[in-house]
Amino acid sequence: MRHKTKKSRGRSLAEAALRLSQWVHERYPEAVITSLEIPYADEALTIDVSLPEAYSLQEVSDTLIHLCLKIEDELGVTILTQASRLPHKA
Repeated sequence: MRHKTKKSRGRSLAEAALRLSQWVHERYPEAVITSLEIPYADEALTIDVSLPEAYSLQEVSDTLIHLCLKIEDELGVTILTQASRLPHKA
């Protein structure tokens, strides 16, 4: 089995982040994507997707899981996502 070089892994990670970001913003234009500062050893990326009240967090979360599994199959990059609410504007 061929091991990816550090540079190749970095490219895969960047490609995975780009795909996820593009897909989220196409599907949920109001979304705010931030990285989670959680030290998971098994995931290459940990991402929070914050959305307004109009979206079902459970449905978004389920959709994100399916997308992340597709990215993992294609690029070998594991991504942990969570869906949350955008803060209310005062």
